This record gives sequence, C-alpha cells and structure tokens, in this order.
Amino acid sequence: MMGFATAKATEAVARQPEASGKINSILLMGLALAESTAIYAFVIALIIATKI
Repeated sequence: MMGFATAKATEAVARQPEASGKINSILLMGLALAESTAIYAFVIALIIATKI
C-alpha cells in the first residue's frame, strides 16, 4: 500500500511540479499514519500475547 501511495505521489508531481511541496507533505503524513497504525497493532498484539 505504501508503494502504491508513493507511485501516485510521483505521478502527481510529474503532472504538476509546482505542487510538489504540498504533495510531498500529504504523502509523508499519510505514510506516517499508516506506519503508526502498524506499530500500534504490533504493540497491542504483544500485550494480548503476554496476557495469555
């Protein structure tokens, strides 16, 4: 999913180079949100696993 987002951001910058700053900031925020969700899921899985 992150690769797809990166590819679409690259295509968007190629189409509109003047909007690259805004596109990059939105991309980074989205990637950070996706990564943090994965980390939260991992932590919750560890908590559940240690309680069993």
